[in-house]
Amino acid sequence: MDEFRDIDGKILKVLNGTASEEEREFVNYWVNESKNNAFQFQKLKGIWEERIQDSKLIGHEEYKKKIWRAFLSDKHSPKKIPVIPLYRRSWFRMAVVVAIMLFPIYSLYFQEEEVSEDEIPEVRLFTKSNPTGQKSLIQLPDGSKVWLNSDSRISYHEHFSDSLRAIKLEGEAYFEVVRDSLRPFVVDFESLTVTVLGTSFNISAFEAEKDLKVTLVDGSVKVSNSKLEDNLILEPGTGLVYSKEKNDYHEFSKHDNPELFRKTTGWKNGNLVFDGRNFEDFVREIKRWYGVQVQVKGTPPKGWNIRASFENELLTNVMDAVSYNKGFRYSLKDKELTIMFN
Repeated sequence: MDEFRDIDGKILKVLNGTASEEEREFVNYWVNESKNNAFQFQKLKGIWEERIQDSKLIGHEEYKKKIWRAFLSDKHSPKKIPVIPLYRRSWFRMAVVVAIMLFPIYSLYFQEEEVSEDEIPEVRLFTKSNPTGQKSLIQLPDGSKVWLNSDSRISYHEHFSDSLRAIKLEGEAYFEVVRDSLRPFVVDFESLTVTVLGTSFNISAFEAEKDLKVTLVDGSVKVSNSKLEDNLILEPGTGLVYSKEKNDYHEFSKHDNPELFRKTTGWKNGNLVFDGRNFEDFVREIKRWYGVQVQVKGTPPKGWNIRASFENELLTNVMDAVSYNKGFRYSLKDKELTIMFN
């Protein structure tokens, strides 16, 4: 694939410790693309970490050429060498360095070599999800905590890699990330990516909603999008609202928009906040929060624009308050809520 055409050089930089943060992220993205990539990288990393007699020889051109000649003079063609026996050869670490630095043909071998399923270690992918009306607290392999909202899902590997902690999010989650300067914590959700070292923040990325939201409580996060030229660094007490339709964003803070800030950070403590929502958004929030089905009879008034907040309230208490304010009737039977307008 064209997007991975420079992978060899970036892998070398990661192994010798000279890679930039962007290059490390690129390599880890490539590693997570397939089990084959993950297997190849772990093998290369193991070879690299093997003890050699003189590490300075890696930079010696004549020695590198000698290793490469030995590699090519082997009785097997590179593409026909079985993966496991090849990696076990004591001199292969040096050949890997030479091949990555000097010979583009190795890229073809590295990417096209097929690894049988028996040789690939099992990489377990965990998925945690909540139905509507349910929230949960999840502890990740590194000790970080995730409060997962209802109608939401996260996916992550059983063991984070040595250089990256990667999470996939659908819906909404509040993160408290254990600081680790050597392993950035990266959350992918729809078209955005948030990268942090250690901090507390919230991401709202429900598919049915038109906006994505990132809210930072403390620490620092970088929000990036391949369609936007600049990365945005958020400061504590600020947030970002990204429009899916317009591919644009605006920032907010707990001072200029306290309702939105409280809504995106307080839900995990049972704070239900309506920050000027229209009727459709109100119904969607009630369904998600309480796990009920909603039927609407009659025509809701225009300009609904409800602003209210509730803390750990029963659905009946919420509906009593809102129905009095907006002038409608309701009935609740089991998990069926009916809203009636005259």
